[in-house]
Amino acid sequence: MDSLFGIPMNSIMIAMIVLLAIALFTVAFTAFRNRVMFLIGLRNIPRRVAQTVLIIIGLMLSTLIVSAAFTTGDTVDHTITKTAYDVLGHVDEIVQFETQAEGVAFAGSDLTIPSAVVDDLEAVTSADPDIDGMAPVLLERVPAVNEETRLSIPNVGMVGLDPERMEAFPDVVSLDGRTLRVGDLAEDEVYLNESAADELDVQAGDTVTVYFRGEPLRFRVAEVVQDKAVTGAVGFESRSGIAARLDVLQRLFGREGNVDFVVISNTGGVRDSVGVTDQVVERLETAIEQQRLDLTVEPTKQENLEFAEEFGNGIMTFFIILGLFSIAAGILLIIMIFVMLAAERKTEMGISRAVGTKRRHLVQMFMSEGMGYNLLSAAVGVMLGVLVSLLLTGVMAAVFSEFDISVEPNVTARSLIISYSLGVVMTFLTVVFASWRASSLNIVRAIRDLPEPESRPGWRTLLSAIVLILFGAFLMFTGVSVEQLFPYAFGFSLIMFAVAIGGRYARLPERPLFTATGLILLVWWLLGAGGHLPEFLTANREMAGGVEIFFLSGITMVAAATFVIVYNADLLLHFFTLLGSRMTRILPALKTAVAYPLASKFRTGMTMAMIALVVFALTMMSAMNANFDRLFLSEESRGGWDIEVIENPNNPLGDLRAALEAEGSVNTDAFADVGRLDIAQPFATELRQRGQEEFSFFVVKGADEEFLADTRLGLQARARGYVSDEAVWQAVRSNRNLAVIDNSAIPQDFGFGGGMEIFRLDGIDAQTTEFDPITIQVRDRATAVVGEVTLVGVLNVGATGMGPFSTFGGLITSQRFIQEVFGQPEYSTYVIRLSDPGAAEDTAKAIEAALFTSGAQASSIKAERESDQALFRGLQYLMQGFMGLGLIVGIAAVGVIAFRTVVERRQQIGMLRAIGYSRGTVALSLLMESSFVTLLGILSGLGLAILLSYFLITSDEFAATGIKGFYIPWLELSFICLFAYIASLVMTFIPSRQAAGIPIAEALRYE
Repeated sequence: MDSLFGIPMNSIMIAMIVLLAIALFTVAFTAFRNRVMFLIGLRNIPRRVAQTVLIIIGLMLSTLIVSAAFTTGDTVDHTITKTAYDVLGHVDEIVQFETQAEGVAFAGSDLTIPSAVVDDLEAVTSADPDIDGMAPVLLERVPAVNEETRLSIPNVGMVGLDPERMEAFPDVVSLDGRTLRVGDLAEDEVYLNESAADELDVQAGDTVTVYFRGEPLRFRVAEVVQDKAVTGAVGFESRSGIAARLDVLQRLFGREGNVDFVVISNTGGVRDSVGVTDQVVERLETAIEQQRLDLTVEPTKQENLEFAEEFGNGIMTFFIILGLFSIAAGILLIIMIFVMLAAERKTEMGISRAVGTKRRHLVQMFMSEGMGYNLLSAAVGVMLGVLVSLLLTGVMAAVFSEFDISVEPNVTARSLIISYSLGVVMTFLTVVFASWRASSLNIVRAIRDLPEPESRPGWRTLLSAIVLILFGAFLMFTGVSVEQLFPYAFGFSLIMFAVAIGGRYARLPERPLFTATGLILLVWWLLGAGGHLPEFLTANREMAGGVEIFFLSGITMVAAATFVIVYNADLLLHFFTLLGSRMTRILPALKTAVAYPLASKFRTGMTMAMIALVVFALTMMSAMNANFDRLFLSEESRGGWDIEVIENPNNPLGDLRAALEAEGSVNTDAFADVGRLDIAQPFATELRQRGQEEFSFFVVKGADEEFLADTRLGLQARARGYVSDEAVWQAVRSNRNLAVIDNSAIPQDFGFGGGMEIFRLDGIDAQTTEFDPITIQVRDRATAVVGEVTLVGVLNVGATGMGPFSTFGGLITSQRFIQEVFGQPEYSTYVIRLSDPGAAEDTAKAIEAALFTSGAQASSIKAERESDQALFRGLQYLMQGFMGLGLIVGIAAVGVIAFRTVVERRQQIGMLRAIGYSRGTVALSLLMESSFVTLLGILSGLGLAILLSYFLITSDEFAATGIKGFYIPWLELSFICLFAYIASLVMTFIPSRQAAGIPIAEALRYE
């Protein structure tokens, strides 16, 4: 990975090293100039081992999260990069017709390169010092069958290679590492790559049969070879491939004198050849332009490496953003730890000040102690972060195995240096802030261990409020100017908090002040998210926002809810008192458990916020994913269809019913309806809305009468004049120039970036439910023929969650229009509605078995979607597991408080025992106290996330996607909450037993 948020990683590393050096120098300077304070600070570390361990756990979590994010990004980057090198081998660039440039996997059409052009390219490349060689390649997609085992692969990449031009491509390699020659193959021999051999259970010497235009072609497997681009591994979901001699395939496939593309090998090896890619591409493009050829040069290897870099950066950035909740909780924990340490040493600090110690000396003492914890905890955090990354890698390996991608762990020294430095610096700054706050004390009161009086906020408080209000106003103005939601929402939230701070200066009562502030912020965020507020309160609902809004909403809403709860939780005491008649035995412990946390609002509020932040993030993700999961699996999202059958372009089926009846093994009487979608030449189809200058790629499909008459696909937007979705489909059926389009054509503001530029609609957004009919021009890029359709509907996200490449994705119009503009389709997809939908999987298997020689692929649409959702669910659990690390922060906070409580309330515990509290009642009181704080945090985060999810899902924006109702995944959320609660009880159990076991006399004498 070379960058993060657009900043070069090397620059980040240098900056972090400099900041780390400054932090270390600050502590070293303290040790040199004030050795006594430095040693006093370090002396406190080994005094209480259990407390020190908890502090180190709390401090290391932020570093752990950063380290895990960086190393996971390294792993993804390394995996995709290695895959690109391994598969492409010595192939650096690909020359092909411009209409094929977006996807080699679809080559094999009439857009082929004649031999004369190949000869011209060879003349150009032979004179270039940066090119090792070139080789023409023919590619056809065919079904392959092992007739002995009846195992088959419906879509194998069969490539023809020119033996005389393969010298620069030593990529046909046996499994034991021997480089093989294509020229050694007989006419009836092929090399089968490893993926195909595994699927067909074939070894060297066996026979494999491929079917082309319905005719069987049998070949002997000369050798099983590694998966390489030149051995047919050119697919995304499957790398199965077969390599044969070019002249043999040209004759068998009727392709004499032409190929599909030409591969180029640069000078150098597999990896260092990329360095001259730009120069090679520039010279080749110049030569092609001079010869006026409709060819393009694709820097395939370079683009794959750039994609690996971009995807790795995207994964790392996403993990870091998700980890911000836990990092924020970790910062709160650090502040709370040092505030509690200061409270514990209040008398000691007062005596130190009385004998001449300055406030800065106390800061130096805490800073030295904090750095002692910090250096160790950051190292532990980095190491544990690597372990967490390995666990995440294991999950990703299972997920990516669906795409034949082998995930390999990888950790770079740069990531470890950045993680360690960032962890130390972040903790150092937090410790300095907390130390400065803790060092402010009254000497006399500190010596006598008396609480500080509540003083009126001074001019600094007022100045802080004014500065925050001005800064918030500036952010709101900036957000409106650049149409970005994050600065606008952040600015509004800052202003509200600043008003509360200013209210304290005006000596307004704190309870109504902070309660009102919290409620206003909660209402603004909740109703604003659902689009239920007037536009003047949200400035402009068209402002763009991304995943950063998720983080900001969580931070702000949790802070607001914490204010409301902490300042009103004493009402629970009245509630428990009313229940006293039914809870006489535990009422004393219960009232004590509630009263003590409320006496320390800062400590209680911080602990609640830590737990609530992480529970909020986990609940929000679970609720949103659960609702979209239901959307994608609903019957409406499948249009009422049960089975999808995709024909092989080289073996067209024609009439599916007739083909199956001819085979005789499938009962077509069970088919209620059969629809057909003809797909025009992939990557040769382009769209342009009237008013747009450029054409852009988009899949175009022609639907037959039966599909249009029987489909139940839902629309998220309809053209004016159509009263229902059914009316739209019937209009498309009766008018050859009408069309609907999938919602991936609506402009998107999310994703990792990169990828192919596809057609986007102007004038329609995610909130649009009704629009004026739109005229769209459809062009065949190969022939330049242009036709026009009128757009009258937009499919909802449930039907086309995977975009234009999904079953029902793309622009859907009439078959007649497709024939007029594109001629014969490239291939067809059939959809079947069964009389018994429960038999979909078995029927799909029977159809595929019946049509295995044609290479048709049949699948249950519901089962495929469930499989896809299971894949995304695995990624979701991966993300939730990573975010769940933050729960350790809240649990650690509960443990720190519990251990501190035993020390801090030793005399109080003795008094309780002296007046009749039993050991069990004391222990129960402490357990209930932790339970009270933990449950408030859990319920706060849970309630906020459910409310926010509800307002989002029921808003106009999400309602348009096809989601009906709001679903709460109670089982999953119960597990999250139960885990957090039980873990907090475990952390409290040991100190509770210690407290209960303190002898009464010893506790009363404690000072």
